[in-house]
Amino acid sequence: MKLFAYLPPLPPFLFAALVVGGLASKALHIALHIHSLPFLYFVLYSPTLIIPDLLVIAFVRVLLHTPSPETKLQWVTTALGGLLSLIVWGASSIQFGFFMQTGAEVAWAASNSFLSDPAAMKILLSGISTVSAAATVLGLIAWLVHAKIYHWTGLGLQAIRDLLSGSYRARYTLLGVPSKSWMTTMDLRTVRRIAITVSICSSLLFLELTRPSVPYDHLSGALPLTLLDAFTKKSSTTEGCRQSPMKFPLWTDVKTGFMANSWSRPSWLPQNPPPGFSRYEHSPDERAEKDNPSWYLCNDNEPGFYNPKTDPLKISNLGGDIYGPLKAAFDAHSVEIDHVILLTLESGRKELFPMQQGTPMFDALLESHAKEDREEAIDRLVTMTPVSQMLTGEYATDSKGEKVNLTSANWQDPAEEGMGGLNVRGALTGSSLTFKSILGSHCGVHPLPVDLLEETGLEIYQPCLPQLFELFNTVKNPNPTPEILERDDSASEALKNPWKSVFMQSITDDYDRQDVLNENMGFKHKVVKSTLTSRKSKYRAKGQEINYFGFAETELKPYVRDLFEEAANNKTRMFLSHVTSTTHHPWNTPDDFAIEHYMGSQGSINHNLMNNYLNSARFVDNWLGDIMTMLDETGIANSTLVVIVGDHGQAFGEDNKDMTGTYENGHISNYRVPIVFRHPHMPRINIDANATSISIITTILDLLVQSHSLDARDSEMASSLLPDYQGQSLIRPFIPYIKDGHDTPTENDSDVEARSPRKKSHHKGGHHHTRYNWNFGIVNAGGSMVSITAAGLPYRLVLPLKEGFEYAFSDLNKDPGELHLVKSWTMADLVDDVLSKHGQSAAEWLEDAEQVGKWWVNEQRRIWGYREA
Repeated sequence: MKLFAYLPPLPPFLFAALVVGGLASKALHIALHIHSLPFLYFVLYSPTLIIPDLLVIAFVRVLLHTPSPETKLQWVTTALGGLLSLIVWGASSIQFGFFMQTGAEVAWAASNSFLSDPAAMKILLSGISTVSAAATVLGLIAWLVHAKIYHWTGLGLQAIRDLLSGSYRARYTLLGVPSKSWMTTMDLRTVRRIAITVSICSSLLFLELTRPSVPYDHLSGALPLTLLDAFTKKSSTTEGCRQSPMKFPLWTDVKTGFMANSWSRPSWLPQNPPPGFSRYEHSPDERAEKDNPSWYLCNDNEPGFYNPKTDPLKISNLGGDIYGPLKAAFDAHSVEIDHVILLTLESGRKELFPMQQGTPMFDALLESHAKEDREEAIDRLVTMTPVSQMLTGEYATDSKGEKVNLTSANWQDPAEEGMGGLNVRGALTGSSLTFKSILGSHCGVHPLPVDLLEETGLEIYQPCLPQLFELFNTVKNPNPTPEILERDDSASEALKNPWKSVFMQSITDDYDRQDVLNENMGFKHKVVKSTLTSRKSKYRAKGQEINYFGFAETELKPYVRDLFEEAANNKTRMFLSHVTSTTHHPWNTPDDFAIEHYMGSQGSINHNLMNNYLNSARFVDNWLGDIMTMLDETGIANSTLVVIVGDHGQAFGEDNKDMTGTYENGHISNYRVPIVFRHPHMPRINIDANATSISIITTILDLLVQSHSLDARDSEMASSLLPDYQGQSLIRPFIPYIKDGHDTPTENDSDVEARSPRKKSHHKGGHHHTRYNWNFGIVNAGGSMVSITAAGLPYRLVLPLKEGFEYAFSDLNKDPGELHLVKSWTMADLVDDVLSKHGQSAAEWLEDAEQVGKWWVNEQRRIWGYREA
């Protein structure tokens, strides 16, 4: 029985699915980048972009050729051709489905990590409807044209075979049907066809060899060849040697030197410190004797770990004065911090914390409403996040310019007028991937610029908050050994209590090794989804899961209350880290939560996703009110520091019509986040600083010391550790840059000088230099791009770290919503464009930013000890 007796049209259909899917995917691929391609170059080189696709098509057409009679070998080749066709059809459907959901392309190199993670698979499956729709459309088109495509391709390959072999009377065509060759004689017409064919092939070969590699090599990638990236996943390893340090590319007054030459064991370090303090515990020579050779370079005795003394990017403000109102409160001993809560808001955009007029996001939301409905829309939007208004002190105004009435909120701020703490405006996240961002806020470190959480296989190069509190606990043993110094007996009883660090979230901690990360950071107690579903749990979840990660935050309420009551009973000093999740895609809320309609119907964008996101943000704002209420009810609000930070933002079509979401998207809407230090007895201070979350741990330690909330021994340890962290303390004026070795900019510096890191003004006595506080933000998933800014400047560069991504520049003063990005495939072209559009100062900064960014990527890999396995 013949192989295709029952399904004779199957090979032509599968072949057509490959052709339609492959070419459609290529068209989408080119369309996403066409805006950055010079028109004439694109027209000239566009034929070369489909050469790989044509070769794949020809190869599969040969595989699907079914002569009569079939042979066993032909069965194998036909099966292989069919498999390749199905792979291309499926991959193309995924590409279109992913694009319809996010506006971006699939990065096949990262897909291997997703496929091996059950929680990540749920993310992928959430878009199954759009993928299925794309597959249906592509399959329908393939079905309609399968006969002609199969036939014409066969004729074309027949002609090429005849031309190359010289056989002008081929017995069979590639259709498997006997026919006469179209080249029966060598007449003038045939010669002309041969000449044209040779000319086209020669021209394509010439263009292929002479075209610029960037970006055309990336654009010419063809399915299924690009799918091979999915099988090239690289992971971290601690074996081998750390890479050599690079020389910092710009001027710096930092003196170089090796910590190995000046190392001494700190006097405050206990005999047996907790994990996280290995670089303080052992000298570099002692490290060399341990089973961790990665702390050294191969051919040098320079330690590989982080050394604040030789960090050219570190600018410390610890020598500066504390803000006057804060110092007065500290001197009066009116600020008591017995407990610390760190709340991380998933997709926590600053524009929503709180929602108020005057932001690019608010303006974009209003545009969805007809003009006659906008006053009502304003009044509805500004009452969306009342708790955030009270926590930040940024009170919104309604359509009549009056302060919004917040009496209907589920929490009312009991703090006196002018009190409430620090509110940072202008902060940016260190990563648009949640867990890499958490490394910054919890450990004061920059993340590793590679895809996903490879940090879990490495040692975090600074002690994290749970490890710091465990360090304090080591000298609070009621029966101290002779090696452990005595406690300060003059301290209050509360300061003698041990710290208890607890991590809570209502979703799974299995995604991308978060459970390993939490353990590495020092958390010994946790409440996560597995806790809420365990039969042994004290409080099992009562509601339904609201997304593919887990439950709504309100399921944690009894656990949070128990922890607060334990702290109120004066048994422990609490450190609670809590990550929200409802504001993560798909932005669902519990069934009993009333949905508001914040969006109108104007414009070509479907506003349903944004409306869901806004409602989820209102739900989380309400949950923050529940937390603050429980603090009040248990009586510990006046002794608790509440730190609130967004892990990253969330881009929608209302922000950026080209691309949505955080994945491979460097848009500014993914980076502006809130940072708040809430305490009812701290004066209300607004801080305008281009800071990042790496300043959180420095600020917490500084607050504990300056508010006299640590006993003498703990204060000594905290004060000694403070200078080692990279972030500045936000209870002191933030230093955006240093000029000529001074810690603060002078009042007479011109704007032009301040805007150019390498600007040299010819003053008497030499050149003028500026050293900036550079900030970096990794773009989800981590290894493709990095966002670069310099504090005090409006410029921003998104720097690609591998092929397939464009350089992007913006001036956030002129274009705060990044609606008019300057993009290019090469740095040279970008500098030229920026020079013509933004001037010499911006172009000079751009060149420096690229050099600093490349140095930083190498330095992060070095101090993390990262090597690819």
